Amino acid sequence: MGLGVLADSHLVDVPGTVLLDDSAAGPENEQPNLRRGGGNTVLSPQPSDDVNDPLNWPGWKKELNIIILCLGAMLNAGTNGPLLNASYFPIAAELNVPLTDVVLASGYNLLAAGCAGPFACAASRKYGKRPVYLVSTLLAIIGTAVGEAKMNFQYLLAARIIQGFSTSAFESLIIASVGDTYFVHQRGLRIGVINFILNAASSLSSIICGQVYASLGYYWLFHLFQVFLVIQFVAMFLFCPETTYLRDIESAVDVAQDSTQVGYQEKEAPSHVEVCPEPGSPSSSSAPTSTKPKKSFLQELAVFNGVYSHEGVYKFFIGPLLALLNPAACYSILTSGLLNSWYVGSAIILSGVFSGAPWHYDAAQIGYLGAGPFIGGMLGSIVVACFSDRLIKYMGRLNGGIYEPEFRLIFMPIAGVACTVGMFLFGYTMSIGANALLCAFLQGVMMFGVLIGIFSTLSYGLDAFKSQANEIFIMNMVFKNFLFYGLSDFANNWVADKGPAEMMYVLGATSCFLSILALPVYVYGKKLRSWQARKGIYKGAL
Repeated sequence: MGLGVLADSHLVDVPGTVLLDDSAAGPENEQPNLRRGGGNTVLSPQPSDDVNDPLNWPGWKKELNIIILCLGAMLNAGTNGPLLNASYFPIAAELNVPLTDVVLASGYNLLAAGCAGPFACAASRKYGKRPVYLVSTLLAIIGTAVGEAKMNFQYLLAARIIQGFSTSAFESLIIASVGDTYFVHQRGLRIGVINFILNAASSLSSIICGQVYASLGYYWLFHLFQVFLVIQFVAMFLFCPETTYLRDIESAVDVAQDSTQVGYQEKEAPSHVEVCPEPGSPSSSSAPTSTKPKKSFLQELAVFNGVYSHEGVYKFFIGPLLALLNPAACYSILTSGLLNSWYVGSAIILSGVFSGAPWHYDAAQIGYLGAGPFIGGMLGSIVVACFSDRLIKYMGRLNGGIYEPEFRLIFMPIAGVACTVGMFLFGYTMSIGANALLCAFLQGVMMFGVLIGIFSTLSYGLDAFKSQANEIFIMNMVFKNFLFYGLSDFANNWVADKGPAEMMYVLGATSCFLSILALPVYVYGKKLRSWQARKGIYKGAL
């Protein structure tokens, strides 16, 4: 047993379990031929000798790529969905339609995002992530153009649906892109930032969009959004090359090849791995030798870079569903999706609750309430960004240099307490008409827990099931967006009938249960990973 994670008796090398520090395993277990980062940290996955391998990119190129993708996530996922949240009530009055119709228009935006998920997964598996990102932003530009063309409900509905198709790639594939370009011990900071952008940044979007609507009016919501979309599209086209890469082996330190992934093409593993410092790191003293020429800037601008799998496309549509067959992967999908949905549910009801007695707030004032969850989410992201990678390195050393993906779940108790307390008290204070600042603070406490919980479960899914990362994150995106749509349909009616307390109590109790469920996943997760590898869930089912 490694720090509470039960050992597996069937496989010596379980996929996801990696050697992170061989010096901690003892001198007899040191493997000098493995490439390393700073100190004794063994790079996982091991980079190839190809200079075009994204793992071998220089540090500035990796960071520029992820910054531009984060901007895309902020716009297409973090802003797209909550674009109208703070102004539902005045827009409904201006368009002379019921409040529920305007909310449902955003619901269709989320439904479109969920429906587009399997197509994004299939396209990214077969043709790579770059064309999927570019087409997604292009759809957002088209949808926004429809929204700014005319002010009526039909145009608004069409705009929101088209915009919705742009969301899925940036909500799901961006985490997989982190896995393409960064090593295990580097991912925590980047995933923490992305997690913040996809969730807490939507609160900042509500603040800004509420001010834009109150000061400039309906059309400028779309005009300003369009400007940033075009800038992001151009930057992504110029500076975000393809990150999907077919390597000979997934990792030289995770020797159990996970050949069950959809579209996996088995290749002969090399018998020797060169010693080389971490590519792109300050400690790098030499670049990997490569027999392949480095791609030029113009070559990297290619939208399509070939076919990455010759498997039938139908298999890629089935792949996300197969991710649910492993209980540990299913836990990652459902928990991150539900926690995200519960925050969205709390945001959906704000306009209806705070525009009435005793507050009578306008769109700008309701937008300001987003400061609470924004700050709470930012603090949660800072916690995981600062401590997650350090903690897994420390736990790896305590575990004889071996890293288990279940170590990522160590933050779930903190998430459970913050979510439960925040949701319960947020619902209670709204029900008694408490000071709005107190309500915003408690929603921030809730968001602090939500961000930590989503980070823990998504990073666990990435590290434990790297070869199925696309499918897991697509399934997560589909699940939560369908749930978002459901909440947009009935959340306001639920609050109108029963009050905000009942709804938030249900969400809080669910969050508490999901956090407790992390314990058996932590203990039995390695056995479940071994079971999936031995049974060949993906390969056998297809």
